[in-house]
Amino acid sequence: MKNERLWWVGGFLIGLIVGMSMSLYYTWVLDPPPLTLATPASLNQHDKEVYTVLVAAAYASDGNLERAARRLDGLADPRVAETLVALAERYLAEGHDVRDVRVLARLADALGSTSAAVRPFIATPTATLTPIPTATATVTPTPPPTATPTVTSTPTRTATPTRTPTPPPTAIATATATATSGPTVVAADFALVQSTALCDINSSGVLRIYVRDRQGKGVPGVQVSVSWSDGEDRFYTGFKPEVDPGYADFDMRPGELYEVNLLDVTAEPARDVGAGLDRACPDLPAGTLPSWQIVFQRR
Repeated sequence: MKNERLWWVGGFLIGLIVGMSMSLYYTWVLDPPPLTLATPASLNQHDKEVYTVLVAAAYASDGNLERAARRLDGLADPRVAETLVALAERYLAEGHDVRDVRVLARLADALGSTSAAVRPFIATPTATLTPIPTATATVTPTPPPTATPTVTSTPTRTATPTRTPTPPPTAIATATATATSGPTVVAADFALVQSTALCDINSSGVLRIYVRDRQGKGVPGVQVSVSWSDGEDRFYTGFKPEVDPGYADFDMRPGELYEVNLLDVTAEPARDVGAGLDRACPDLPAGTLPSWQIVFQRR
């Protein structure tokens, strides 16, 4: 009885192995299925977003807009530039990596589309050089004096000449010269590059403040002052690095006007923040207040 069971199990395993081997041989060798390549348009929504970010990152690296456009054509999206802007805005609101927001914003701008929320991630300012003129030394000489002889004659015809000498000439040189060669970079400070209303359904009445360096990267640890008619608040950038290293925010009150300054640095103030905010975004859902975005950038 035991031997019959062993023969039965052994025969079943041998048959299973032979059957699987023949099936695989037929599928892989004799009649393999045709290979088909999936297009970007056939991907699910998440994978489409990943593909889009990869295309934007490649454009940021090589600057080849024609190649990036061909790659985006695979998505079969007739409004792909607007899709890039919408994706960048959503990533910004959800706190995604700011580098993804930056590459999406720049590619969308190259394709002719942008928005107030993502515009600060596009520009890369350059330093301004101001040459200092070179002064030329000038020397003003004093003309030499002329000696005047005085002669006194007497009846004895004895001439006694008397000379009145004048001290020797002295040349007086007046020089004003500070020669400096080469251009000098103007002392760096922060310019106000954006102060505008923000129609964002993902935030309500939030004052967003970004402080950036010359390359557009966030600068943490900058003290910000927000003042209004009956108060003032001070805080620092960098406490929400998941949004941006140079980011800080403040909850605004409806109908209030604010002034925003950077402390301990030279910066242009943002005045009348919130002016006309009640009329800025008529399409926002009920109960959602417009926000405001301010960007300071080192120049």
